[in-house]
Amino acid sequence: MIEYNVDTLVFGNGERYPILMGSDEMPHFHITLWITVKIRPDGKQAKTISNKLEHVKWFLQWEVENQRNLYLEFQQGKYLDEDDIQSIKSHLAIDLNKLKNCKAKQTKGRNKVIDLTSSPSFVEVTPSVGRNHHYNRMTSVIEYLNFIAGLAVQKRATPSLNSKIEKMTKMFKAARPKGKGQNVLDNTESKTLPEELVKEFMAVAHYDSEQNPFKQEKVRFRNHLMFHLMEKHGIRSGELLSLKLDEMILHGTQKSFWVRRTQDDINDPRKNQRVAKTKERKLRISDATADLLNTYIFEYRKGTPNVKKHSYLFVAHRKGDTQGQPLSGSTFDNTIVPAMKAVDEKFSDIHPHYFRHDWNEGFSQKIDMNNELAASGVEGYKTIDSGEEAKMRKHQMGHSSESSGDVYNKRHITKKANEQNIQEQEELNAAVAREQSKKLGGSDE
Repeated sequence: MIEYNVDTLVFGNGERYPILMGSDEMPHFHITLWITVKIRPDGKQAKTISNKLEHVKWFLQWEVENQRNLYLEFQQGKYLDEDDIQSIKSHLAIDLNKLKNCKAKQTKGRNKVIDLTSSPSFVEVTPSVGRNHHYNRMTSVIEYLNFIAGLAVQKRATPSLNSKIEKMTKMFKAARPKGKGQNVLDNTESKTLPEELVKEFMAVAHYDSEQNPFKQEKVRFRNHLMFHLMEKHGIRSGELLSLKLDEMILHGTQKSFWVRRTQDDINDPRKNQRVAKTKERKLRISDATADLLNTYIFEYRKGTPNVKKHSYLFVAHRKGDTQGQPLSGSTFDNTIVPAMKAVDEKFSDIHPHYFRHDWNEGFSQKIDMNNELAASGVEGYKTIDSGEEAKMRKHQMGHSSESSGDVYNKRHITKKANEQNIQEQEELNAAVAREQSKKLGGSDE
């Protein structure tokens, strides 16, 4: 049986072209045709295409397990019924990574003696992905199935066949999880960490910290600078790894750097680019941040072999084939962040995106403080209304619309509401206590 994996081809013009490659070293014909004809012309980013390929790859497993070939069935005028759709839906809900871990644990413990006197345990439920992920998987699959269904009958298409394909597509879309985009886990507190914990994490990430898990001086400094930029500017990890030397002003009164979209950069040797998802923008930086950047560039980056071949800021310093090349997303996600989290169990929930939420919380607090000073008549402070605040947040985050910042501001609003509620409750309790005191005082006279 041919096994498939998502690979990425790099064309001469720098374009990254994700492809589903088989163990026979041949791409999957129909899926490659679908990507080439339907998905790629829409201008989808390589990461988006890779995700769709992963979704459809998991669907191919359903065909194998059920001994089905839907393209041949479509050629014969046979289309998915409700039972087929529910079967595919259930299959696409499975969390493959967690399922593999469960099976590994079961296999590891098979030869152990079973204690029949021990309490029975619950039967493990097949792990499933989140609702939005499930929705996206089903969307990719029905897009693919709709394509090959049309392809299968293109030489003998009739209104009747087209109607059946359209009916199948509507049924499949209707079966997707409801409420896509309305995160049931939208607990804004869970998307940020306590300020004290973030500060503790940053203290450990400091290049001088004894708890810093990295040994090489230049690696410690580089990692410290990366976390510093995420904390101070709320940039995404993809934006962080896309920063370039020639897009920075580190001297004078206008110190800043540009967040650029570097998709398909011909000078980027990384096959799987980690790139900016948001709009390009110029961000002002402090003198302290500029000093850190200067130190890394001239004291650590400059002396690393192969760095003159590109202008990306952060590079791999470890000796080997990748030394001096732009730091990869996998190294950041699978080596640097896990090593930092392993320093202390309380860091286990920290994720790079949390810094983006925490930056927004800090921004909201600064706006509140500014407006309080303005309301008090302090010279030099003017009230910043909600509209102006939204515009400022939109620029800093690189959002395409002001409403995109609502998810980040929600935590601050919730926090303020809770503080107000607690204050009102305390005032009410104090008022009740005063009244009770008066009554007790009156009975003694």
